[in-house]
Amino acid sequence: MIYISLTITVFILLSVFSRIDNWKRDLTTNQARLVADAPDEQLRPPMVTGTPAEVADRITAWVQQQGRWQFVSQADISEGVELKLTRTTPIMRFTDDIVVVLRTEGDLTRVQAQSQSRVGKGDLGQNPRNLKELVGYLKQAG
Repeated sequence: MIYISLTITVFILLSVFSRIDNWKRDLTTNQARLVADAPDEQLRPPMVTGTPAEVADRITAWVQQQGRWQFVSQADISEGVELKLTRTTPIMRFTDDIVVVLRTEGDLTRVQAQSQSRVGKGDLGQNPRNLKELVGYLKQAG
């Protein structure tokens, strides 16, 4: 019985550690944001078609289909929309707060976003993964 428990524990640890792609950042930082000069293209603010309100509706509909994501609130802001979302991790059930700001730029909408862990000094890379998941959806949805 102890071998089964040990095997399961090792499997979980390996699963978590295999997701860490930047040990220095992921053990000491518990937030991530989309920035224009990010080395990873998936962590740059995308420009998407539609008005901020239309993009907000698409994001909200997508969030409602995701098991770990939750819609918290939506507010009109200067020249755009702000969404507040959460995402809960599967194993330890940690909740991350995601703020998405949608602003008009010409005929498109620029998506700015930040993901912040509620607890801990490091996020094991979960906050960048949250943003990559959101940006991936937006790019795939067009």
